[in-house]
Amino acid sequence: MGRFKRGWTLSKQSWAVVKSDKSLLAFPIISVFAAIITMIIFFGGGAAMAVALGSAWGALPLVVIGAYLLTVVGVFASVALASCATEALDGQQTTVGQGISAARGRMRLIFAWAAVALFVGLLISIIQGLLEEVAGAVAGAIIGAVADVAWAVATFFVIPVIALEGLGPREALKTSAHVVKKRWGEGVVGSSAIGLITFFVAIVPACVVMFLGVVLLGSSVVGGGLLITIGILVFVIALLFQTTIMAVFRVALYRYATEDQVFAGFDRDALESAFVPKKKRRGARGSA
Repeated sequence: MGRFKRGWTLSKQSWAVVKSDKSLLAFPIISVFAAIITMIIFFGGGAAMAVALGSAWGALPLVVIGAYLLTVVGVFASVALASCATEALDGQQTTVGQGISAARGRMRLIFAWAAVALFVGLLISIIQGLLEEVAGAVAGAIIGAVADVAWAVATFFVIPVIALEGLGPREALKTSAHVVKKRWGEGVVGSSAIGLITFFVAIVPACVVMFLGVVLLGSSVVGGGLLITIGILVFVIALLFQTTIMAVFRVALYRYATEDQVFAGFDRDALESAFVPKKKRRGARGSA
């Protein structure tokens, strides 16, 4: 099965779960609004502090706190969504309140994982920046990309593990990495395929519409503004849908990997091929 076809199949199967329980769509929306409020308060407050003190360093405390709380907001919404997604996979109807309640029960773990995720993200950025200074922009970008991919693969199941198992950051990371390595090897083909579907079906058209709107602004402010608004809406909606579909996909894949069960219309072959299988080492002997 080709990557695009696999992504299309997994997208349809994940979307079928979302259609059966539309409350799942609420969590990315809540996350966006909470993130906007957080940025206004802390980043706006940081900018005001920097102006008042006459130094950009004056904004640092509020910016750091804001960045951490933004991460907390994202993790909280993801855990709430995963908690409801696992119920939806079992054919149960869920509510937004149910997801929020489940995430509130994991607050200690959410705060802890947000700190780990933010720290590692900053560490990778710092290392990439240092490498760019020493070895050049290309080498830094390559090493940074490799580190980002390795971290993304290792943490692929962290949110489902926190939501479903209630494990702390260290145990969740070990469990996530172990499940990926034991079951598939490496290479997040399924998630990247779903991302490609969203990119070509919605994001590219949205960008084209926004570009046409910018071009049209010279002759028609109203028409250009309308096209730009439509493009932005399509772009945001596409990202919200992708976030929801990916969350359902991760939970379904995690439960398939750990329980060896296929849920809610998912196809076993599609789930099995969601990751690139681990390649045999060169020179390895065949089994006798």
